[in-house]
Amino acid sequence: MTWSILRPFCMVVAFAIVFDPVAASAAKLYASGQLLIPGDPAIPPGQPGHDDSRENYIFEIDSDTGDATPVSPVTTGLPGALGATVDGTLWGWAGSTLQIVDPITGMTTPAGPMTAFSATGFDVTTDGVGYGITLGDDQLFSVDLNTGVATSVGSAGAVNVALEAAGAVDPDAFIISMGSVGDSLYGIDLDTNSLVEFDPLTGAASVVGALGAVDGVGAGIFSGYAGLTGVDENEDGQYESLFGVVNFINPGGPIGSVRLGGIARFDLTDSSWDLVGLNENVIFFGLASPPAIPEPSTIALCGLSGVYLLSWRRKGT
Repeated sequence: MTWSILRPFCMVVAFAIVFDPVAASAAKLYASGQLLIPGDPAIPPGQPGHDDSRENYIFEIDSDTGDATPVSPVTTGLPGALGATVDGTLWGWAGSTLQIVDPITGMTTPAGPMTAFSATGFDVTTDGVGYGITLGDDQLFSVDLNTGVATSVGSAGAVNVALEAAGAVDPDAFIISMGSVGDSLYGIDLDTNSLVEFDPLTGAASVVGALGAVDGVGAGIFSGYAGLTGVDENEDGQYESLFGVVNFINPGGPIGSVRLGGIARFDLTDSSWDLVGLNENVIFFGLASPPAIPEPSTIALCGLSGVYLLSWRRKGT
């Protein structure tokens, strides 16, 4: 009797959730980056505007289109590595120190002591733990966001071991990016252009797909890979997709005439990637995306609504 009362209502609730256009909104990404403002040769030399100028911003990026919009004022000292937490806080790793980044003002605030870990690869998992990897010896480390204290995970050299196992000869790993999806961390090795997967508990590493598979896309002169981040495209509070920065120069024009800041979605089965979008005269560095706060499930909504309906029915009898 009870289910016969609630079933039509729950079907309406489920339909509304499934077909609600707001639920399909694009995920929000943030990037630290630089905008090139080309000079005007018509302006006399030595006068403002004759030469190119460069301005640093925090950009907000649409995950569906890759379109980037500056959201901070012109600023300096932005971290080259970013991560984000579910409360919307933007974290950065600058040199060897954890920082909090205000995307609206572009201001950074130290959030811990200087550590022994110098890195440009950093991300925050959906359970609120920071991870980075050092330059030089590729040591994975974890970061307590409450204190900024960093701790080694596994041993240095795990990346070179993984690259050798995949066929690299005398590798010299150089990982400048880090992102997290599910229970894994990912970084791109610039020495071999390979995507490397890490176990965040042990530091063990392995190559995803074939060695060098990341560099399988050609579009103009490729400038380099930078930040990575997990993205919560399903809006369930978990990272399901890996996005990354792909910067280009000179697609079809004179060398150095154009630079494009690209956003790509990576395939975690073979390390290939698809270009989501390009932004003219921009290069990106760090990349981060806060996971969504999950919406109540259909079952939970039906349950809560059912309690209300039954209570109302009893009052009316």
